[in-house]
Amino acid sequence: MNPVLATIAPSLIRAINARKRPGDIDLGMGEPTLQPDVAPFEAATQRVRTEGLPYTANAGAPELRAAIAGYFGFPGMGDAANVCVTIGSEEALYLAIKTVLDPARDEVLIPEPCYLAYAKLCALEGVRHRAVGFSADDGFRPSADAVLGALGPDTRMVILNTPANPTGRVWPADELRKLADGLAARPGPPVYVLSDEVYRELYYTPERPASLADVYPYALVAGSLSKSNALTGLRLGWLVGPGEVIAGATKVHQLVNTAASTFSGHVALEIFRRPETLAAHRPLYAEQRALLLEHLARHGITHAPVEGAFYCFVRLPGRWAVSSLAAAERLLDEQRVVTVPGIAFGAAGEGWLRLSWVAPPDALAEGIARIAQFFAGSTHRGRGLT
Repeated sequence: MNPVLATIAPSLIRAINARKRPGDIDLGMGEPTLQPDVAPFEAATQRVRTEGLPYTANAGAPELRAAIAGYFGFPGMGDAANVCVTIGSEEALYLAIKTVLDPARDEVLIPEPCYLAYAKLCALEGVRHRAVGFSADDGFRPSADAVLGALGPDTRMVILNTPANPTGRVWPADELRKLADGLAARPGPPVYVLSDEVYRELYYTPERPASLADVYPYALVAGSLSKSNALTGLRLGWLVGPGEVIAGATKVHQLVNTAASTFSGHVALEIFRRPETLAAHRPLYAEQRALLLEHLARHGITHAPVEGAFYCFVRLPGRWAVSSLAAAERLLDEQRVVTVPGIAFGAAGEGWLRLSWVAPPDALAEGIARIAQFFAGSTHRGRGLT
């Protein structure tokens, strides 16, 4: 066995979810519960009837790659050659790390709390990585100064997530510009920024979230249809970036997977032909978010601002703040509510719980009421952080 695998802990999200019993309220898994639009599947099926289901090009069908590049319109990344179609966004993350970094030399900087796969993918490839924690005192607001201040001489990649899992925060455009300017001023080889934008279409700020790729030429953007279109099982994602990086990533992708699913690519192309469907679920999530905030305020539960995605990071009160894993386990055992311990997202997340608020409204209300009952043993009185 590869000894590296023994050093990589299994997913706490999956471990907690595996303990779920029939009748438990699930505020844990980060998976949409909305039904997807079937029209793209019907069109894709018709295409299979006439064309069969052959391989696509290794990087994906040129027409789909061009549609993805055109939709995002990142400067200098507007062609099919700037896109590799992947099996979900997680493969896109892996390809970026595998392609850009030299394990013998390079280091990755990862702001926390963060999606738990980033550090594990680095570990799998033998790439050194360090965390920089955003502050709980301001609700984990993204900070360019924190990232720039943590750069080391060997840092060759920073991994961002906006809107963020688990916090729901969005990187402000001015912070992204400050980060881009700081990285551009750094002497030596460029520092690539891998921007995980899988929740890009799910935002509740006045403006669409900015992307670092709008202002920084060494950005790599990972995305997929999983969250925006409730298509987690389609396994269709992409990596967008400079042409030379995408060519290298395609070489890795070819060796590992040959190509992504042709049928999934047909479905994706139909969606990008009607790009308004990428945002079709956002109004529904906005209504659910309003209910979430109403219930949290009613029960006085402290939380980070919910600016995007479908997560809420909730502060644990009193004695539970020292062990989010113990709190999540007791909450499941005693109140039958599935949540995710903040420690799953790095040391900066300790003392918090992640709630996924895609459950039906009645279940969401009952779940938050049970969490409040669980918290009731402490003297904590909550507020919304800003």
